[in-house]
Amino acid sequence: MASARIARDRLSVAISTDRNAHAIEARTAVREQQLRVVARAHEVTRPSRSRKLARDWGSGNAIAGMDARQIRDQARHLERDLDLADNALNVLVQNTVGSGIDVLSAPRLPGQPINRELALQLDELWDVWWDAPEVTRAHDYGACQQLLARSWLRDGEAFYQDLVGTVPYLEHGGGVPYSIEMLEADLVPLGFNDPARNILQGVERNAWGRPVAYHVYKQHPGDPLGWTTDTKRVSAEVMHCIANLKRLHQVRGLSVFASAMSRFEDVKDYEESERIAAKVAASMTFQIKKGSGEIYQPAGEGLGGVALVQQGVPVRELRMAPGAIFDDLLPGESIESLGTDRPNPNAATWRKEQLRAAAGGIGVSFSSLLLDYNGTYSAQRQELVEKWGSYLMLAERFIAMSVRPQRQRFVEAAVLAGKVRLPRGWSLRHLAASTYVRPIMPWIDPLKEAYAKGEAEDRGWVSPQQNTLQYGNNPDEVLRQRQDWQQQQQQLQPATPAPAEARAQLRADLSRDMLRDI
Repeated sequence: MASARIARDRLSVAISTDRNAHAIEARTAVREQQLRVVARAHEVTRPSRSRKLARDWGSGNAIAGMDARQIRDQARHLERDLDLADNALNVLVQNTVGSGIDVLSAPRLPGQPINRELALQLDELWDVWWDAPEVTRAHDYGACQQLLARSWLRDGEAFYQDLVGTVPYLEHGGGVPYSIEMLEADLVPLGFNDPARNILQGVERNAWGRPVAYHVYKQHPGDPLGWTTDTKRVSAEVMHCIANLKRLHQVRGLSVFASAMSRFEDVKDYEESERIAAKVAASMTFQIKKGSGEIYQPAGEGLGGVALVQQGVPVRELRMAPGAIFDDLLPGESIESLGTDRPNPNAATWRKEQLRAAAGGIGVSFSSLLLDYNGTYSAQRQELVEKWGSYLMLAERFIAMSVRPQRQRFVEAAVLAGKVRLPRGWSLRHLAASTYVRPIMPWIDPLKEAYAKGEAEDRGWVSPQQNTLQYGNNPDEVLRQRQDWQQQQQQLQPATPAPAEARAQLRADLSRDMLRDI
């Protein structure tokens, strides 16, 4: 018995010691956690009840794999059903590619002048190819650029394939055997992954992450005639991706609406609620103010007015017309108009501020998104200058991913087909040297803009060709038209008038004769 009591006492002491040790360890851990939180330099990294810390969802490819398709579908829904989103896309496309980014040939060796003969040959071939550059023959090159840019901005990415030379069942539209095939992002499956072949989201890459091939559906998955899951492998040498990338090593793009999509949806829901409320308020016109309860008789007796019976229940009808006099009201009744608080005077302000924030997210100017151009010249000019830098960035990215590669492939096809002769010592890079004419910045005050451009040209800061390009014109074509105009003037010009000195002398003689007569 004594030994059992001793063992029990020892066990109690050990348990008490362990409990105290665990309590001390727990308090120490909590204290260390508190010290780590307090020791954080940035307040935003300290969790609190009023601030929820964000978490990282992985790499850019992980995020695109989770959200790209849903964001793409939602962006298309906004384009279809929300005029604001459709207008935002229109503005972006208008200021990125406009009617089409033109290409002016400027073949030359480094440090040498432009070979005008080659430039003229390439420009003539380019003009013919511009009318039918793609496989369906449904769009010219300007429309192709607009559709590619629209898909790139709305869906986050678009694809096109180069078709050079003889292709089965394909007849090239232009004089050069080169055509493009435009593809939507749906045709490259986001869910196609194969680590063994280094395929991620339908894109096959090498060890360095460079795309070497794309795995493409043989038919559009949204085709109403049905589709198959069979894919084909297309080399990245002929197939290219135009993607809106925000992260390093990201493979698939995300829509420009991604960050502003919730705000657009809120504006859409709010406007719909305001429209319904305004319609209900407009339907409510007048009310009949009743008297006290003693003046009423039992139901169905002495209604007054015109009595209608619907399903055995008498209904009162008062016909309203301009200048109507109601002489059949019951004692104590009067007609009053209903005053509503619709339309909501604060709705426009709230909508404007929401769209101002959304405009920054998608990279479009607020005035263009809202179609509100109020303000001073300085304010409008400042907004235009700031946003035009964003449009130039988009245009340069589109040229780098689409227009310049297509131009180089066009020149290569022209040389292979014998349409243009490559001079000795030249490379395709020298022959494909070109000037790309982007959309020009619109003018707020044409006189001020023209004066500024002329002053810059007079001071030697820009060349006349640069100013001509800023107007969206081809400098060579402008010179040819000016020469033609001068020739027409010389042919149609009447007899040469007297010089200014002769006219001045004649006026002086007439004045002297008139004074002599007086």
